Amino acid sequence: MWFYAALLTSVITAIIAIISKKLVLNVSASVLTWATLVLATPIIFIFVLREGIPQLNYLFLFGVTGSVIFYIASQITGFKAMRIADLSAIWPLISLGPIFTLLIALLPPLSERPSLMATVGVFVTLAGIYILNATKSKEGLLEPIKSLFRNRASFLMMVSVLTNSVVIVFDKLAINNTLPQNTTFTLFIENLMVIFGLLPLLYVRNKKFYRQITSNTKLFLLLGILNAFSTILAFWAVGGGNVGLVATVLKTQVLFVLLFSYITFKDKPKLETLIGSVVMIAGVIFIKIGL
Repeated sequence: MWFYAALLTSVITAIIAIISKKLVLNVSASVLTWATLVLATPIIFIFVLREGIPQLNYLFLFGVTGSVIFYIASQITGFKAMRIADLSAIWPLISLGPIFTLLIALLPPLSERPSLMATVGVFVTLAGIYILNATKSKEGLLEPIKSLFRNRASFLMMVSVLTNSVVIVFDKLAINNTLPQNTTFTLFIENLMVIFGLLPLLYVRNKKFYRQITSNTKLFLLLGILNAFSTILAFWAVGGGNVGLVATVLKTQVLFVLLFSYITFKDKPKLETLIGSVVMIAGVIFIKIGL
């Protein structure tokens, strides 16, 4: 069931991306991230109350702390990269993230080993994701990889991708150390840590940052609701599946973003985009067969 939960998460996060595209014109990325979590967390808390508080150990604390630290580090370096380079030049690098996750998950304490068919599906899916993103680069498909050796923005983006790929591993470690297993409680604790961790930073940057939120109340409320359900589903998928496979299926968000962009903004896809989409879908089918 984790496969379908991850796929549904991708659909919801694609909708979130479309809404965020409109909001980010008037709201800073850090405020957008923080406010969305603030509005999503009360909904998550309702599910925590229903499921109860599990027994915890020191590895749970290690897992949630590691997840939050790497998440914040990934966000900061990613935003820095985006500020100094065109998004189309560096965004294809995100397709490498699940590969790092898959490799890290092979090591203790998770020691997860997916089947050969599922592993092939990961690489096929990521090839499709790379094609989808790299076709936006004016210099060609290989330009994002070549740029790694030439400019600081690509290096920062690669650091962001690498640190972000570790987040889901820490999530799984924390989830595995709740008894009985409770994915929603883990998500709730991590959200609280990020909310209170980012608040001083937002206040130092702009003491009246809340005005960005109050002037877009309806959209933020919608984002909060969607984020709550998408992250609950995502954590449920992480708790039930191999993190390398889950991370790959979650990346199909790219495909749904293209679909919703076509419906909403009439962005017609190019031939290369259609090819990348077909490759990605084939990879997801391989993952499903290999489960």
